[in-house]
Amino acid sequence: MIGKVLAERYELIEKIAEGGMARVFRGRDLLLKRTVAVKVLKDQMTGDAAFIRRFEREAQSAAALSHPHIVNIYDVGEKEGTYFMVMEYVDGKNLKEYIREKGRLPVHEAIKITRQIAEALAEAHKAGVVHRDIKPQNILFSRDGKVKVTDFGIAIAGDGVTVTAGDQIIGSVQYISPEQARGDIAGKQSDLYSLGIVLYEMVTGKVPFDGESPVAVAMKHIQEQIVPPRRLVEDLPPALDQIILKSVQKDSAERYMTAEELLEDILYAEEKREPRIKPAHSSYNTGDEEDDDHILRPVRTEEDQPKRVVISPKLLKIVLRLFFFLLIPAALIGTAYFFLSSYVFVPDIEVPDVTDMSQSEAAAALSGVGLMPNSEISYIYDDQIAVGNVVRTDPPAGRIVKQDRIIDLIVSKGPEFIVTPDLVGRTEREAQVILQGLDLNMIVERDYNEEVPEGEIYRQQPGESFKISPGDTVVVYVSQGRGPFALADLVGFSEEVALEYLDEHGLRAVVRKRFTLGSSGHVIEQMPEPGTEVRPGESIEIVVGE
Repeated sequence: MIGKVLAERYELIEKIAEGGMARVFRGRDLLLKRTVAVKVLKDQMTGDAAFIRRFEREAQSAAALSHPHIVNIYDVGEKEGTYFMVMEYVDGKNLKEYIREKGRLPVHEAIKITRQIAEALAEAHKAGVVHRDIKPQNILFSRDGKVKVTDFGIAIAGDGVTVTAGDQIIGSVQYISPEQARGDIAGKQSDLYSLGIVLYEMVTGKVPFDGESPVAVAMKHIQEQIVPPRRLVEDLPPALDQIILKSVQKDSAERYMTAEELLEDILYAEEKREPRIKPAHSSYNTGDEEDDDHILRPVRTEEDQPKRVVISPKLLKIVLRLFFFLLIPAALIGTAYFFLSSYVFVPDIEVPDVTDMSQSEAAAALSGVGLMPNSEISYIYDDQIAVGNVVRTDPPAGRIVKQDRIIDLIVSKGPEFIVTPDLVGRTEREAQVILQGLDLNMIVERDYNEEVPEGEIYRQQPGESFKISPGDTVVVYVSQGRGPFALADLVGFSEEVALEYLDEHGLRAVVRKRFTLGSSGHVIEQMPEPGTEVRPGESIEIVVGE
């Protein structure tokens, strides 16, 4: 793509980023003489009408936004099957790179960055656009330090239909909201959750959830509470701790209702004042008390403290005896019931067919019927199923299993590509051994070639470094050396010249002598006759006079 000019206007200079659906290039607007960013849909996506509609919807959503902290969209188009979007070029680092360089950021800097992102989201949400992929990689810094939110790559209109990419969980899994991880519709508060995770990473230097697979991380967003940031950063202001905790509530109803509300608290925190809007469960213990677990506990106020009651030792003894008398039978009954319900009366469930679903969709479908998706994913090559989608399960679809059975997901890595080797100059046998080792077939075409020795390959189809699949065929063209040619008239030439001619043309000379007058040392006859078509290696008889 480098050097290509789209719509006779936008020249692609260098690739600067790549995602699941598109590549982003630094480009040049030849008409307005300015540097731009050009987002180009990948070739494998252009045959899917759903992807094309999503790409066009992205352009329409993003182009409607105009704000100092949102990357501008200049143009969108299609040329010869290449779909592209032309955007403002921001020549600077992204927030992820910045955090990696500095570790955790100073509080005042994290607040300033968050404020600008919140302002951008407030503008987008007001226009009915949900970003759905807020993450540090999509937060850019211009040369003057201004924050720019980019890549509304999975943005949808607020009243539109949810769009999911077939090859991956929508949104980056470390910043994804619980509702997105469950496969539900993402709303404006999903963006606020993701922003809360980004703020968490800025002030602590790490994300709250990580894991061995995307599904494992997504499940943590659904099920696990974050470690309050003040437990990791002791000098973190309580106000900022409260803002983060409110933003990342599992229940969207307990988060900020709007980006404006979040922005209002950020502005108060920037002025080093307590937020006016208290977080959900505002009496959270934020880490000032010593406690090894990660569950947020309410801090008791004076009004909540119970009054002290004095109990006599005799009464206490009676109560304890009665308690243990009742406790032991109850425990035995409870244990027996648990055993029977867990191991005897476990309901049977049919494994649902989740073929061609994304990992998150498949996990939600399995969980929905009472099965447990394995957090460890197996990957295989598949020519039919898109990258990241489920090829099959183990046990397979339709199998009857017990409730809570762990189901393995086997996920597609897409087609297995083999890069064709360079076979030119090799022998037919060498080529056959090489291609067999790569699980490729070979067809041999033979032809005469004056420039290539007999038995050597002089051409192949497809050529070197071409991507093909296992089982495909490579055609090799093997030289038969020089083809048939007309034999020259050697009569009258000296024996030395005749032999030199035959040697140069790969012919074998058979010399006979005959007495003659006046032609000593010269050819007086030849067999076959001049003009006869011969091939290299044939024998030519010449009669030389004595």
